[in-house]
Amino acid sequence: MSQKPSGEQGDFIAEAQLAIDDVGAGIVAIKELSKRLNDPSDITTAYINIKSNKNKEFCIELSPKGYRIVGNQFDDKSQPSEVYYESLQALLTNESKSYVDSFAESLQQKLFAAQQQKSDDDDDNDDDGESANVKQ
Repeated sequence: MSQKPSGEQGDFIAEAQLAIDDVGAGIVAIKELSKRLNDPSDITTAYINIKSNKNKEFCIELSPKGYRIVGNQFDDKSQPSEVYYESLQALLTNESKSYVDSFAESLQQKLFAAQQQKSDDDDDNDDDGESANVKQ
C-alpha cells in the first residue's frame, strides 16, 4: 500500500500540511504538524498529530514509504507500525472508526444541503414562471 507522496523536491513537511488541509473541518478534533518532531532542515520525514472526535491520539509519520502510525500520543514516535498507507485518509479510515463515522456524517449533511438547495432552486424557478405570467 505504499506510494511515494508528491511533495515538491521530497518536501514531506509541505506534503503533510496538504494532507492535513484535506481532512475536512469537524472530521477530527485536532489536526496539526508536530512542532516538536519536525525538523525544518530535514524535510524528508514529517510528523502529524491527529486527535479523533473520540479523543484517540495518533502521531503519524510521513516518509518516502508513505504514512504510518508511530505513536498513540502527540509527539510520540516510540511505537512505529510496520503498516504504511498511501494517504492520510486511508490510514485514518483503517485505524479510526470515529474518523469513518464523522466522515460519513459530514458527507450525509453535504448531500442533504445539496438536495435542499436543488429543491429551493426548483421552487424559485417555479415562482419565476408564475410571476412572469402574472406580470403579462
